[in-house]
Amino acid sequence: MMKIAKILVVLFAMLTGLAVCASAQGAIGARTTIGSAQVGTPNWDTQKKPVDPNAELALNEKLAKKLKTLLPEGTTPGGASKGFGEVKEFVATVRAANNLGIPFTELKTKMADGSAKELQKAIHQIKPDADAKAEVKKANEQAKQDIKESKAS
Repeated sequence: MMKIAKILVVLFAMLTGLAVCASAQGAIGARTTIGSAQVGTPNWDTQKKPVDPNAELALNEKLAKKLKTLLPEGTTPGGASKGFGEVKEFVATVRAANNLGIPFTELKTKMADGSAKELQKAIHQIKPDADAKAEVKKANEQAKQDIKESKAS
């Protein structure tokens, strides 16, 4: 009887260990739907990833060519886009600098990240008399239009 108890304990331990391993392995990248809610670890391969502005500009020659005319002499769009999380944020910063007559590098340097909130703060620091919120809105609309036009054939 003692021998059967030991076998059952060992068998229980093995099954528990297998269950834990299977559970951990299944959780990596697995999502389960319960009702309308998804639970589990997201599958990172299907998540929208931020696009490197430099890489996108290399593929979008039309946009890069347009931006080159708006940037200071000798500045490449690919190099100037470093530090921005998205192309739209980069293009909006270029547009805001041109609209306000602010050197792009000065505006970029004042921004902690490439977000519209940081662009607004940077504009306010450099040109306190400007309506920074309106200027960001205008620059974002121009950026959106520039990107749209560059993708049209």
